[in-house]
Amino acid sequence: MDDNHKIGLVFALTGLVAGIISGVLPLPNFVSIILACVIFYVSQYPVKMIGVDPVKYGTRGSILKSGAFSFLGSWLMFWIIIFNS
Repeated sequence: MDDNHKIGLVFALTGLVAGIISGVLPLPNFVSIILACVIFYVSQYPVKMIGVDPVKYGTRGSILKSGAFSFLGSWLMFWIIIFNS
């Protein structure tokens, strides 16, 4: 598995966790969004732990940009599913 797939998988799994937390906890919507942003930012550290070379991507922002849509998609999907259940 190459680095892009690893990054996408880590961000999708952290988006799943963030979506479940946002859907289960009785928080206002803006607090859930802020919590998701914090989890998104913190999720760059497991990417470094699974063996992705950070020098290849340059800055932390590049790693965050490459995983943004997988995080956002899984977070929104699980937040909506759990919130409406």
